[in-house]
Amino acid sequence: MVGLKSIIEKASVKSHRATELIAITELVHQVVQKSGVKNGIVNIFTQHVTTALTINEDDPMLEEDIARFMVKVVPEDDSYAHHHFFRKDGRMAVNAYSHIRASLLGANLTIPIQNGDMILGGRQKLYLVELDGPQLRGLVIQILGE
Repeated sequence: MVGLKSIIEKASVKSHRATELIAITELVHQVVQKSGVKNGIVNIFTQHVTTALTINEDDPMLEEDIARFMVKVVPEDDSYAHHHFFRKDGRMAVNAYSHIRASLLGANLTIPIQNGDMILGGRQKLYLVELDGPQLRGLVIQILGE
């Protein structure tokens, strides 16, 4: 592989609700374009254990359905062992449901790049899934290719 590049960009995304899907396709697209990589892959990684990443259809009703489903499958008011006091930092851990929801979805996405653009299906969009918001969240976007 002649001219192999590895570019890492960090980005921040602000959530506005406790549970929501935030479209990040355009953000990632801009980083891919800026990189100059014509063929390779882009990997997106969330730096938080109470967020996740997913690919799905760009439909506000579906975004609401997914958020509601996560709340229904892993309810906040269940009894979780993670709910306790951390002596080392003096904080309460009362968000086990957010950690479990994030584990169900995953922390990274990898998308192929061809001719300088992501290869996505016509209805596929990239989402950061906020599960313990609202908060400012960090993403790492790494592009590998030539």
